[in-house]
Amino acid sequence: VAMLIFVLATYPMPEDTATTAQAEVEEQQVGRDEAFEFNQFSVTVEDVEMDATHFDGDMITSAGAYVVVTVRVENTSQEPQEADRRWFRLADAEGAVYEYDSNLAIRTRQDVNPGNALVVPNPYSVPADAEITHLVVGDEEDGAVVRVEL
Repeated sequence: VAMLIFVLATYPMPEDTATTAQAEVEEQQVGRDEAFEFNQFSVTVEDVEMDATHFDGDMITSAGAYVVVTVRVENTSQEPQEADRRWFRLADAEGAVYEYDSNLAIRTRQDVNPGNALVVPNPYSVPADAEITHLVVGDEEDGAVVRVEL
């Protein structure tokens, strides 16, 4: 009985497990033009266009301000891998995080063969007065977060 009480007393509760998982997330900080590894890709921010007026050759007609961040993703593995726009989110100086605008960038994922690369422009609708400071790549579920200083 004493052993059972000890086991129950030391067994991690669900909130303890979540805290442990969050603590295991690796966060890396890199500069804008610095390549970094993420999900078997080498990733580089190639361009940041604040107050963008065009995306993918078309004029942006939606209300609000837009930022277009262009990233290059190169498959560094020996197998085809899937690149996903949802890996990339913008963050501002106040800590707000912005997802890409799925109304403009319709195609979310794309397969990339080993050694090949894609150049992926990602559009974001942001408040006109937002001070965009970082591109956040990944999240806690990925086990790693890379913050790219813009």
